[in-house]
Amino acid sequence: MKRVVFVVVSLLAILLSACGQANSTEAVPTVVIDAGNSSQPSNQQPSSGGSISASAIVVPMQDANLSFTSIGRVTEVNVQVGDKVQAGDVLVQLDTSILEAKVREAEANLTYAQISLDYLVRNVGCKMNCAPSQQHIEVAENDVAKAQALVDSAKAVLAAQSNLTAPFAGTVISVDISPYETVAPGQVVMVIGDLSKYQIETTDLSERDVPRVKVGQSATAYIEALDEEFSGKVVDVARISSEVGGDVVYKVTIELDKQPAGLLWGMSADVNIDAGE
Repeated sequence: MKRVVFVVVSLLAILLSACGQANSTEAVPTVVIDAGNSSQPSNQQPSSGGSISASAIVVPMQDANLSFTSIGRVTEVNVQVGDKVQAGDVLVQLDTSILEAKVREAEANLTYAQISLDYLVRNVGCKMNCAPSQQHIEVAENDVAKAQALVDSAKAVLAAQSNLTAPFAGTVISVDISPYETVAPGQVVMVIGDLSKYQIETTDLSERDVPRVKVGQSATAYIEALDEEFSGKVVDVARISSEVGGDVVYKVTIELDKQPAGLLWGMSADVNIDAGE
């Protein structure tokens, strides 16, 4: 009996101890979230006020990447970097032996068609059964016209694909081809630019700002390399966007009121466009 009472008392002591621990207050760690440091996607913010700012670059008024429209082997490169060229000057020549052979073939077919037509015409008054019908003559005339068209086409291809000519007066900026090399259609072999006059093109003007930009608005361009600011006006706003670092941007072209000395292709600039006009 004493043993049973001892066991009951022991159990009660354990239960009371457990209840005491359950009622004890434990410190709960507090988590503080700093909303100011939360990471959010970075979006371009529109320029405030009536002025729109953007980075820009100096470019020529005209420049061109030149290439051939057909494959061929280069026979001559007539210019080198730095040369001045005029519109129509022959810059690079291709081997034209295949194209010339096609012209000769087309001319031979034309000669045959013309001889056939002449024969029929001469026999129109024939008293025997040799007299051709009007239908035969019309067919022969049509053959001559087709043959002449093929000759004209072959000559045009020869003229267009054998020589690479300058589209405007300018300076040769780069030459990426040598004699005896084979060029592919569309491969850029030369770059020329008109270095007599430069303009400014923006590189990061936001899609949020471009609706406020209009042709004719006044602008200023600070040329870092020259440490000087120049005035100008907007002459073009791109109709299609590009993407820079995940941001959608539009190219805006600014024509300077004067051409500063020392200005070079590729110099960086900071522009401000007066969008309040």
